[in-house]
Amino acid sequence: MNVVMAALVVAFAAQEAKFSGPQKGEKTPGFKVFDVGSRQEVDYVSEAKGAPTLLVFIHELTRPGAALIRALDEVGQIKQARGLRTLFVSLSEDRDGAERHLPLVVKSINLRSPLGISLDGKEGPGAYGLNREVMLTILVARDQKVAANFAIVSPNETDAPRIKAAVDEVLKAAAPPPAGTPEELRDQVARLQEEVAALREELAALRIKVDQARPPAPRRGEMERPKEDEQLVNLCRRLIQPRATQEQIDAAVKDIEAYVGTNDDLKKQYAGILGRVLDLKYGNEIGQAAMRKQLEKYGK
Repeated sequence: MNVVMAALVVAFAAQEAKFSGPQKGEKTPGFKVFDVGSRQEVDYVSEAKGAPTLLVFIHELTRPGAALIRALDEVGQIKQARGLRTLFVSLSEDRDGAERHLPLVVKSINLRSPLGISLDGKEGPGAYGLNREVMLTILVARDQKVAANFAIVSPNETDAPRIKAAVDEVLKAAAPPPAGTPEELRDQVARLQEEVAALREELAALRIKVDQARPPAPRRGEMERPKEDEQLVNLCRRLIQPRATQEQIDAAVKDIEAYVGTNDDLKKQYAGILGRVLDLKYGNEIGQAAMRKQLEKYGK
């Protein structure tokens, strides 16, 4: 019985799986798009000349899908140093509308990789056999052959790690065997050691810049002090004016008590402010006398 149920589950999953675009081992032929950045027709795939490529077809753009696109764009920027080309292609029936709308999308998600509009409308390039029932078709290719295919119906940022893993796989290149005389090999090792040292220095410098950019840590007293009500603080400033008269101090106390009312949190804050100000000996004698009386009343 369990075997039958397992077979049914597998069969159901197979029916639910979506396929879109060329599968693993199949070619990725070139096709023209309207590049949003340069506003010219270009062929991303042919220009890549077989380089490792992350090619993303956008059938429909949703907020979760935009989050995944942003994450893949970040992968593309990081892996660019290893030769990865990251390309996004929008599939739309309304090219004019897409030309107006997509620059706003680029700005909104801070997209840095090329984004083009398919000249073949919603269906995309015919040779690719894209499926309109998915929202994103993502191809990872090398030497113009698909290494991994992801047809995603409900894309979101959690899809990024498995796509990144496929990208990492195609970027793995078999290292050529060492060649040259012993002296040449020693020179190569020395150059590599120098490059590693230079990269470590650069990393250390970047860490220093990051540390310098961080805001200074608050002092202990500031860290322990809770955030105080801004209006209450402003009212209390009237108690510490050097030339305040008795009438002015009495008016300030009256306004503060009316504002604090029966609010326990404000009472606690008021007592804390009074204690701190008296310790610092702010205000004149009239103000300090009034603050001591207020602290006796609210500091219980």
